[in-house]
Amino acid sequence: MKANTVTRRIFRSNTFMVIVMLVAWMLINALFVKGYWEFVERELANSAESVLAAEDIEELVREFTMRRNEFLLLFAADCVLCVGVLILVSRFFTSNLTAHIMEPLQALAEGAERVRNGELTQPITYRGAAEFENVCDTFNDMQSHILEEREKNRKYEKARTDMIAGISHDLRTPLTAVRGSVKGLLDGVASDPAAQRRFLQTAYRRTGDMDMLLNRLFYLSKLESGNMPICLQRLEIGEFLSCYGQRKQEILKEREESLQVETGGILVHVSADPEELCRVFDNLVENSRKYSEAKPLCMKLVLMRTPKGVGIRFSDNGVGVPEAKLPFLFDEFYRVDESRNRKDGNGLGLYIVKYLMEAMGGSVRARNQGGLVIEMELPVKE
Repeated sequence: MKANTVTRRIFRSNTFMVIVMLVAWMLINALFVKGYWEFVERELANSAESVLAAEDIEELVREFTMRRNEFLLLFAADCVLCVGVLILVSRFFTSNLTAHIMEPLQALAEGAERVRNGELTQPITYRGAAEFENVCDTFNDMQSHILEEREKNRKYEKARTDMIAGISHDLRTPLTAVRGSVKGLLDGVASDPAAQRRFLQTAYRRTGDMDMLLNRLFYLSKLESGNMPICLQRLEIGEFLSCYGQRKQEILKEREESLQVETGGILVHVSADPEELCRVFDNLVENSRKYSEAKPLCMKLVLMRTPKGVGIRFSDNGVGVPEAKLPFLFDEFYRVDESRNRKDGNGLGLYIVKYLMEAMGGSVRARNQGGLVIEMELPVKE
């Protein structure tokens, strides 16, 4: 069974149109010729009756009828010849038209075959009818989008693989410390209460590190599933920052680290989730503690007014981040130090910061100025 191709459909449509028009033309002309011939026959018979004998009239009528039949036969042959010529002409123009139509369709078919085989770098190059150009350009855009998504997924999967390896590394260190402390206590290495307390403090601190890592992984799973609840409240941001700074400073002073908060007497309310906002600042503090390489570490939170709302600037006195890597600082799983030789980390802290700030209607960006500076902005709640 032959395929119902575009070429066949166009040819059949054109041929049917031509035949219908010719048949209508032949019928109209046949009726016109027939009526005109009968009229001429009557007039000729009337004229001949007055001047010719009956035998001559009959002979004349037979001769006239024969000539009429010959004329009709020639007329029919002419119509058949015209139909044949028109079909051939239709065939020629149909082939020419389908060639123009099939060129972009063939290019699209070849492009789809390349995409099916995983080849996404070669675009379709077609210039012709505007409608087909638009279709080919749309196909190229789709192909580019698929290529970008595939590359993004490849990087994402690689980052996830690296993260799993990193989690094993990050968990092994505190777990080993906890296990060593507990074993030391069981073996009686720490016999006096002061030594036992130091062993217990070490184990407790390491469990805190593991708890922070697991919390970040828990948040990652909630982010990817779209199940991160944000409960916005009306907060007086200056008071909130002051309270956060006081609580955090009590913890940091034991490590010879400091967090200074400057509100500038600004009294303004914002719409934010207080729990998630604390998580944002916790992640920023933890990021500075891991990567700043500053001793002593001095961090600062400064509140300021901006044209679009209220700004919060977090800064430290560390080494900062290479300028080329600043645009990627908030990407998921991104680590400035791609090897794990110098610092532990999983590339989730700043990604969560960006996600939470945008979920609360704000924004975040990073720059270097005597250390790393994170600038956040939140809309004002009137």
